[in-house]
Amino acid sequence: MNCPKCNRLVDPATHGDLIFDGQVWCAECRVYGWELTRPRDFQEIKAWGPLIWTAFGYEPVLIEQDLKSLTDPTTFRKETSVLLAEADHRQRKVLFYPPGCRLSTLCHELAHIFTSQDHTPEWAATFARLVAWVRSQLANNHGPQGFSANLPIYPNRPRWTTSSS
Repeated sequence: MNCPKCNRLVDPATHGDLIFDGQVWCAECRVYGWELTRPRDFQEIKAWGPLIWTAFGYEPVLIEQDLKSLTDPTTFRKETSVLLAEADHRQRKVLFYPPGCRLSTLCHELAHIFTSQDHTPEWAATFARLVAWVRSQLANNHGPQGFSANLPIYPNRPRWTTSSS
């Protein structure tokens, strides 16, 4: 696989250095938008699942949160990294840890379930398609019922007003 912009070879196994959005890009040529990577409430992440698998015609997936990790961060903190989520292909289940409650992580894990593969070119292409679809929904402010698809980066920022004299 090659980055569509710079033609650099991209390896799905190094997914942390890549951007999956319609195609597989190197991180120097493309970045994820804020709405794909901002932390979201687990219930919202869970609510996005049916929207995604229905749009692509996939069977439902069980989406759960590791409740122990809410009070014990050692559950998801590893020696040199942080565990965001885990996909179980056989049980069609995704288990989320608090730092992974992001739409990009949901797409990553669902791509594992939908392809029954690890970090392969087929998985990468599926991940890229899922992200592009979610991004298109966000662009139209469509998301799960009861959740705002788009939020300001600084939700508590005071509004500046000008007064005329």
